[in-house]
Amino acid sequence: MRQNLNKYLIHTILLLLFIYVSNAHSREYCDEALVFINEVTDETLGIINSSEFTNDQKKSNLSVLLIKNTDFETMGKIMLGKYARKLPDDMKEVYTDLIQKMLTKTIYDRLDNDLEEPDVTYAIVNDSCRIKGSKNKEFLVDGDVLKDDSRLASIRWWIVMNKDQQYKVIDLTLAGVSLTLQKKDEFTSYLSKKSIHQLINRLSKKFD
Repeated sequence: MRQNLNKYLIHTILLLLFIYVSNAHSREYCDEALVFINEVTDETLGIINSSEFTNDQKKSNLSVLLIKNTDFETMGKIMLGKYARKLPDDMKEVYTDLIQKMLTKTIYDRLDNDLEEPDVTYAIVNDSCRIKGSKNKEFLVDGDVLKDDSRLASIRWWIVMNKDQQYKVIDLTLAGVSLTLQKKDEFTSYLSKKSIHQLINRLSKKFD
């Protein structure tokens, strides 16, 4: 009886220790995710709010920043949903490149709209993070978009840690609208009637 009790106590202690270590790692990863996304937003807003860059220079700088910090391959797979397995190997690079161009154009368009108000200053405050899933590889970072110090909208970043232990963005939700998941609904609806090749041709006509 005492031997069984001792085994139970040891197992309980080990379980509690595992939970404690796991939570500590989760907090550490979330702290790192917050640092990463705050650096990204600071660089983004530094470009947008700059009076030294022309519009084309802002677009170019944002494109470089986006390529550096976004996992377009994973983002593209999420957008395809259950049809991702049907993407031929010889078309993966073309498709990923089109996703990059599509996302870049989306940001460009928003930037053009913002430039209609040249005296407005935007800021993003990311203040909370939580783990998505159980592998400590995905994170949801929440914050607010400020316009002249007034809250304009909520913002959520979906971040992954890739195989090289680097943090990358795979989704941006602004005012409750998810860019990646919105495109997933659009793409999967299209693919329920058309082929992957037709989708890529459609994207090429729009963004190539």
